[in-house]
Amino acid sequence: MTGGRRLELAWSDHEGRDCLCIRGWTEAELRALGGLAAAALSRRLAVLPSELAEAATDLHALQSLAGRFEIAEDAIYFIPRFPFLEGTSYSLLVDLAPAEMVWTILRPVRAGAPSTDVVAIYPSGEELPVNQLKLYVHFSSPMSEGWAARSVHVRRADSGESLDGVFLSMEPELWDRERRRLTLLLEPGRIKRGLAPHEEAGYPLIEDVPIVVIVDGAFRDAAGRPLRKGAERRYQVGPAVRVRVDPMKWRYHWPTAGSTDSLTVEFDRPLDHALLEHSLWVNDAAGVPLAGRGSVGDGERSWRFEPQLPWKEGRYALIVDPRLEDLAGNSLIRVFDRDLTQAEDAPSDARQAAIDFTCLPPVTPLRTKQTS
Repeated sequence: MTGGRRLELAWSDHEGRDCLCIRGWTEAELRALGGLAAAALSRRLAVLPSELAEAATDLHALQSLAGRFEIAEDAIYFIPRFPFLEGTSYSLLVDLAPAEMVWTILRPVRAGAPSTDVVAIYPSGEELPVNQLKLYVHFSSPMSEGWAARSVHVRRADSGESLDGVFLSMEPELWDRERRRLTLLLEPGRIKRGLAPHEEAGYPLIEDVPIVVIVDGAFRDAAGRPLRKGAERRYQVGPAVRVRVDPMKWRYHWPTAGSTDSLTVEFDRPLDHALLEHSLWVNDAAGVPLAGRGSVGDGERSWRFEPQLPWKEGRYALIVDPRLEDLAGNSLIRVFDRDLTQAEDAPSDARQAAIDFTCLPPVTPLRTKQTS
């Protein structure tokens, strides 16, 4: 603490949310702070990891934790957007200008062994294009914010050399709603030809140089505990892919009426795993989505639909969302890593694709009459 003030910091619960409780304010201070708009209040108060505050030469330039302050009775509560990390010290900064007053508090570590694993790393195939756009890491439990840059690394598989600047620095990080799937964007400025980062540094990956994507065991789950163990996946790096996704180049295996056989689609290249989970579906003749389950095949090179009920004889349509992408970010609408001088690669206004098909009864083989 500095400035001779006394404030009391404690971990607490406010309206069912885990938070930091700050007491010790005078009535005049609470009235003054209570009269401020949320944005103005956040300029007067800030919470951030102590290691950042201790290393900073200019506290005004620090980015505080995402969250909000609420005033209730004699206390001010800070409710974070993402959970606090166990074993981490946090600092409260008050009145950043003109005086700087800082209080710290340690988030205790709860007892318990690590219990979270890396479930999968996507793409699941063995090769990436040199202009690969995204990677996904799936975890078995909700995870903490702020560990991706520290705990996910890319190294050359041949030499072990670290490849720096591969991923785009994201704040906040890209998590799904359950905070179990992390999306890592490879630096788009280095992927798109014609942009300065690409001209200066080239692609984040190097063609014909194999890589290993490593998820460090220090990555913390929502309870602040490390993973049970780290994970890694090795990839070969192949040539760039710069062609729109075209459903007319796919192979289709249509079901027969009266059966519960799967409709299966084989792609001409691996596609984006997360987008595949909600970019294809089947409509009946009236345009109503058919009840059933879609699943992604090995290496994200196929998709199958299992109907809830047997197929009826008649017409159907396989619908493809135009935003479906391949590994390099190419969709039905655009080529992501396109030559800006090529008009044919410019983004289009393509709508969803519909591949019509008809379910027919199975063909009954003709019987030949035997003569004696």
